[in-house]
Amino acid sequence: MSLGTRSTSGGIGIVDRFKTGWTLTKDSFSVIRHHPKLVVFPLLAGLSSLFFFVLFFVPLLVANLVGSGLEYVVLFGLYFVTTFFSTYFSAALVYGANEAFHGREPGIRKCMGAINDRLGPIIVWSAIAATVSIILKSLEEADNPIASLLGTLFAVGWSIMTFLIVPVIVFEDVSVTSMFKKSGSAFKETWGETIGAGFGITLIVGLLGIGMVALALVVSVPVAAVFPGPGIVLGIFLVGGAFVTAYLLNQTVWGIAKTALYVYAVEGETPEDFENFDFETLGGRTEKSATPGRADAASVRMDD
Repeated sequence: MSLGTRSTSGGIGIVDRFKTGWTLTKDSFSVIRHHPKLVVFPLLAGLSSLFFFVLFFVPLLVANLVGSGLEYVVLFGLYFVTTFFSTYFSAALVYGANEAFHGREPGIRKCMGAINDRLGPIIVWSAIAATVSIILKSLEEADNPIASLLGTLFAVGWSIMTFLIVPVIVFEDVSVTSMFKKSGSAFKETWGETIGAGFGITLIVGLLGIGMVALALVVSVPVAAVFPGPGIVLGIFLVGGAFVTAYLLNQTVWGIAKTALYVYAVEGETPEDFENFDFETLGGRTEKSATPGRADAASVRMDD
């Protein structure tokens, strides 16, 4: 199998994209079923972001009242810490998914311990991402329509260039410039023609979330009809739980699917849980440019 082989189909249609998204989602759910603790990492990422948003709420109010650019300083701090912890736990998820692909148990402490070796790149990435977020926000708030348009175009390009930044941080020993180059190249080669599959993932998990919300209402509405107070509380609890569960599943599936595509591009091997997914025609066309087994080496160090 050649990693340089390109699809001759010229792209895939909406139905095929949905099927691709369904296959990726189903296979990713298989990984979650065997290793449910992977969901812990998106949970920790979400909780940390919520914590810092609450922590920075009053400073942001004060900074907005004072003005003179202070609000951007506080925003930078907020963006930096939220990006850092979000990236940290996302990297732990990617590492854990790779461990699962290679038949090893992705322990929570093991994964987080391995990612501690990548704190430097994560800090650098967080600072750059926070700076870019400030720039984008200033462009969005500009009265000049040209500035707003430039901000939108830049945001799209930035999203593409950094789409696979977390796997790059986990699997590669890279400089700041090569970090973005490798992420953008991997996106172009591995996901460039199949980004629609991502919409399939989001749609499927979204439908699952809607089903859970509907089930929560079916359970809570009859209770509320008889016992209004407890029924409303139950409804809020169940609906909220459905939204949280859907969010965690979506984040976990995304992390696992991205890792599968990236690992295939690096090692040229199909992860065991993704044997029914056609990587050759829909992805995995990046030449081997990473360091295969880097995560394996980290695992060995952790075991030692």
